[in-house]
Amino acid sequence: MPLKGQLKNCDADKCGIVPFADVTADNNQKNAMQKLFSDLRALLEQPSSAPRYMQLAHMLEHCLHQRSDLAGQFLPPERQLVQLLGLSRVTVSRSLALLEEKGLIIRQQGVGTRIAPLLDYSLDEDESGFTALVQQQGGSAGNIWLARQTDIAAPEGLALLLPTLSSLRMTKLYRVRLLNDEPASLESTWIPLHLLPTPEDVETSLYQYWAARGIFPGRKQFWLKALGAPDDVASHLKIPTGAPVTFHRQLTYGDKGELLEYCEIFCRSDMYEFHVSC
Repeated sequence: MPLKGQLKNCDADKCGIVPFADVTADNNQKNAMQKLFSDLRALLEQPSSAPRYMQLAHMLEHCLHQRSDLAGQFLPPERQLVQLLGLSRVTVSRSLALLEEKGLIIRQQGVGTRIAPLLDYSLDEDESGFTALVQQQGGSAGNIWLARQTDIAAPEGLALLLPTLSSLRMTKLYRVRLLNDEPASLESTWIPLHLLPTPEDVETSLYQYWAARGIFPGRKQFWLKALGAPDDVASHLKIPTGAPVTFHRQLTYGDKGELLEYCEIFCRSDMYEFHVSC
């Protein structure tokens, strides 16, 4: 082990020194996982008439929905889960199979079992955009930019919904939205040209760009439809062709009733959970 005085001219990578930020992140993940199994053990002690594997699956599902800090983390191997929870290998395996069917975990041979990132997406009018919503839930948001176009015609979908705006000139943003570095949705957004004349000014969040200029979204309208992912959508989202997605159309208006954006979004069904308050 190097002495303290010997570190002065030592390269951190060669000396095996782990950056503080990495240590902190690892500790946070370890603590989150420890709390998960502590909670599970406490829940498993409660009486239940359900089969043990269903009981475990239900409890895991509940914990994963309540704990956004677990999204994207890897679960221990099955043999360790058996030891941690005091259950049989068959019980643990059947529970994980149920969670995989629901898209709550992702099992890859040779890689491990990872908790699927999940975005609780509210359709309430007062909700923020994708970036703010992800950050509020403890995740990280990003983009893969596919195209940014200016001074183009309004899309057919908008012209059908709002015929009076069919001649409007617009800016288009076309991108893959990332949740914890995983493709979550394929999004096409059309904005009136005067509200975004230079699309390169938007780095991550359109809503943050607007907020800096005193523009704030208000009322929203949504249309949602379940379907199988077409080839091009599946390719961008890294899912099999035909995998379930939610096709989501959205109109967003400003506080004076003016149109701010029209969106067409393909959302991965295993990563989005929509809800609305009545």
